[in-house]
Amino acid sequence: MNVENKRDDRKKKIREIAGGILCIAVLLFIVMQIMLPETGIGGMVNEGSMAVLFFGVGAVCAYAAIKKRKEDKSALVLGLCLAVLACVPGGWISGKVAADLIEGPKTIRLTSVTTEELNGLSGLISHHYYLCGRGEDGKQYRLEVSAGSIGR
Repeated sequence: MNVENKRDDRKKKIREIAGGILCIAVLLFIVMQIMLPETGIGGMVNEGSMAVLFFGVGAVCAYAAIKKRKEDKSALVLGLCLAVLACVPGGWISGKVAADLIEGPKTIRLTSVTTEELNGLSGLISHHYYLCGRGEDGKQYRLEVSAGSIGR
């Protein structure tokens, strides 16, 4: 009995530590989403952290589903479905980040250059700045840039 109590205490302590780490990680990712810029290197880190967050949610759903598989089969199915639904956006986001890393920066020469500013949610939360122009190939481009990139 004493050995079982120690084993149960150890499992409980590991679960508490893992839960604390998960909460800290989620909080860190939320702070990163708020603080990091949406363009440049910070934008790539921002996108990557979002992909990791989705994969983490998917992993937690899968773990919970597998843990409950003996008690409730519907919990297993629901948990695995939620895990897949959480991992799909993570895969899509991480694919975009990987493609950007592989391709590297691109140079486009623009003519007829203008800038645009769009407000999100009535201007209370976010501002988006765009550099617009026509490329040498005649195609219209609209590139999101950070506020610091636009000369004021």
